Amino acid sequence: MPTSTTEYRPTEITIIIVLIALLPLLPPLLHLWTGSNSAWYTPYLVWFGIIMLSFGLQRYLRRSAR
Repeated sequence: MPTSTTEYRPTEITIIIVLIALLPLLPPLLHLWTGSNSAWYTPYLVWFGIIMLSFGLQRYLRRSAR
């Protein structure tokens, strides 16, 4: 019998967050935010989003480990 879906699964959550964080860095999507007509702060916003995703993941993992 499979276990409950509310079970704590840090490996799967980490893989999903890493894939979501790396998605904007793929070459087909890279042109959307690195174009010549984009604002100077756009790369900083993308990296800020990646950093915030990893921060949120760490908070979730530490809270769930208790």
